[in-house]
Amino acid sequence: MYIKAFIASLLFCIILLPTTVLGLEIEDVGYIYGDTANFDEYEKIQATFVTTARLNLRCSPSTDGERITTVNAGSRVEIVAFRDGVWFAVEYDGMQGYMYAEFLRELSDSDLPGQVELLAWSTMSSLIPKHTPLTVIDVRTGLTFQMISFSHGSHADMFTTTTEDTDILRQAFGGRWCWEPRPMLLIIGERTFAASMSGMPHGGGSRGNGMNGHVCMHFLYSRTHNGNTSHERNHQNAVHEAYNTASSW
Repeated sequence: MYIKAFIASLLFCIILLPTTVLGLEIEDVGYIYGDTANFDEYEKIQATFVTTARLNLRCSPSTDGERITTVNAGSRVEIVAFRDGVWFAVEYDGMQGYMYAEFLRELSDSDLPGQVELLAWSTMSSLIPKHTPLTVIDVRTGLTFQMISFSHGSHADMFTTTTEDTDILRQAFGGRWCWEPRPMLLIIGERTFAASMSGMPHGGGSRGNGMNGHVCMHFLYSRTHNGNTSHERNHQNAVHEAYNTASSW
C-alpha cells in the first residue's frame, strides 16, 4: 500500500515538472506563457486590428485569465470573434487568446508599409545608410522597432537603438534570442524592402541598448560569413515570405 502511494506521488511530480520548469525558463526572460485558448466554437472573422497599448493575451475573457503572453503597443492581431464587444477572441503570432477590446483598433491604411521591394544585396548594400536609425517591422507580428546598420559585408550588421527597441526585437523572437530567421521589412525614407533577420546577438560590444553585440539582416542573394548554406537558405525563404506576405496586406 505504501509502495503504491509512493509511486502515485512520484508520477504526479513527473507530470507537473515540465510545466514548472518551462514556466521558470520563460519568466526568466520576462515573458509569461500559458496554454492557448480553444476557438473551435467560433467562425473566424477576417479582420486585422492593432493594439493601442501594451496588452495581455489571456486564456479566458477575464482579467483573472492566465496570461499567454504580453504584446507591445502597435502589434497586429487577427480577430477570431468580437464576442460581447468587451473581450475579443484573437490570434497573435500563432497563439490564440482573448484581449480587452478597449485597447484594440482596426488596422488602417496608415499602418501599412508602402509598396514592398525585393532587391538583391548587391543593390541594398549601397542603399542602406550607415549609422542612421531605421524602422524595422516584424512581418508576422507587426512589431516595429528602430535599428542602426554599421557594417555591409556579406549582409547588413545591425544593432538596436535603445533598450526598448531591444525588448521589442526580443519579443518578436518569442521572448528569447535565437538564430532562426524571421521575415522583416526595412523602411528607408518612403521605400520598404523585404528582408530577413536572425535574433541572436553576437560579436560582442555594449552600446547601452541592452544588446551584447549585433544581429544580421539579410536580403535577396546575401550570404553568411561562414558560408552556411542551410542558414542562407532559411534567410532567403524568410526574405521571400516578407515580400509575399507584406505585398498582400
